[in-house]
Amino acid sequence: MKKAFLYLLLLTTSALTSHAQDCGTAFLGTKTLYKAPFVKYTPVPAGYQPVFINHVGRHGARHLTKDVNTTAIYGILLKADSTNMLTDKGRLLKQMVLSLQKVEKGNTKSISAEGRAELKEIGNRMYHNYSNVFARSPKLNVTVTKEIRTKQSADAFLSGLKAGLKDSAQITETNDDLNLRFYDESPAYTAYKDGDDWEKYKAIIVKAEHIDEMNKNITARLFKPDFLKTQDKKWADKIVSDMWGFATIVYSLKEEIGQKNIAPGDLDFTRFFTCEELKALGRADAVEDFLVKGPGIKPNGIQVIIAAPLLANFITTSDDFIKTGPVNANLRFAHAETISPFAALLGIVGADKVSPNINQFDAAWQASNVAPLSSNIQWIFYKKKGSANYLVKVLLNEKEAHITGLKAGFPYYKWADVRKLYVAKLTSLNYKLGDDASAFLKAVK
Repeated sequence: MKKAFLYLLLLTTSALTSHAQDCGTAFLGTKTLYKAPFVKYTPVPAGYQPVFINHVGRHGARHLTKDVNTTAIYGILLKADSTNMLTDKGRLLKQMVLSLQKVEKGNTKSISAEGRAELKEIGNRMYHNYSNVFARSPKLNVTVTKEIRTKQSADAFLSGLKAGLKDSAQITETNDDLNLRFYDESPAYTAYKDGDDWEKYKAIIVKAEHIDEMNKNITARLFKPDFLKTQDKKWADKIVSDMWGFATIVYSLKEEIGQKNIAPGDLDFTRFFTCEELKALGRADAVEDFLVKGPGIKPNGIQVIIAAPLLANFITTSDDFIKTGPVNANLRFAHAETISPFAALLGIVGADKVSPNINQFDAAWQASNVAPLSSNIQWIFYKKKGSANYLVKVLLNEKEAHITGLKAGFPYYKWADVRKLYVAKLTSLNYKLGDDASAFLKAVK
């Protein structure tokens, strides 16, 4: 009898602590860890060498942006537990949330060790791939935003870049929220983001993926029926949204979790979902990014237009280099809300296709390919000795990018052609080089 009891206890414990089935990471979207590209670049045309780089990157893998104990789920779990309203899975979830709080305390808004490694490796690859740009005491302009994670990302990137330098670099660091956080500067975009125009399209995906029913099923595994009787749909949305945030963030926290002597599996929040649920929730999360940060349902949506000042900045700083060569590289560090609309505005294939049929939004646009953690866009300029002409290669996440509207030259496009295309695009948006970026963002509709 005693042996049978112990066996049952073992089975119960195993059921509670076993990990979810391996569902992969496709559901992570913009929380996807950066992967070094295993690509072979197209050979550079004979006689050309890299001479200048214009770059913008997203911050690295990060911690949560707010304390665990300020989330809705934290207080709800504690309250439900105090009245014995949690199921066994609910109590396990509560323990995991408390453990995550230990990991995250004092670290919110910062990049993680994983993020530092991502950025360091990107900087190191930039040096080795384009070492000619960084010869002879290079001058670098480094630009960050007001968020500490962009400064931390710049430092990590530079640690990798400078590891290869033979001479010290002259580095000028500035803040540029206007060009890098353009989405904060546009009242029309704020109204769009906070409004319901895009929500009706997301609702189509929510309905198609049965998200409301799914949220109800998920919360039913965690809370006892008497507790659930008093809750509504919005309450279930909050619970699952917080669980989702925790499930996607822990991939970025491997080292920090280990430092707290917590086994990675003990913070595997995906165990509370089925693979189908993770896939559905990932799609609902990605469509919001597509509508609010990506190409959306029609060309030149407000969420893309607002990246015009950054495009103008890329053009003028490239012109400045060609005229006087003041710096060897412009290195900017920003956010997913910077990278995704900029990639769409540039016409990068795979990042710019609109989808009038929202059910097909992810046929040609994948958040994990466009704006994963540490995502980046680079313009690499090449010149042949004795020639006045420049070629430029555009990279998205260190991969050669096709540009919609440029038919010849891939991946080494003529700068004159690239510039003509983008100046014309800016003109079509009523923005000219030299215009006041702040005035444009305040006026754009």
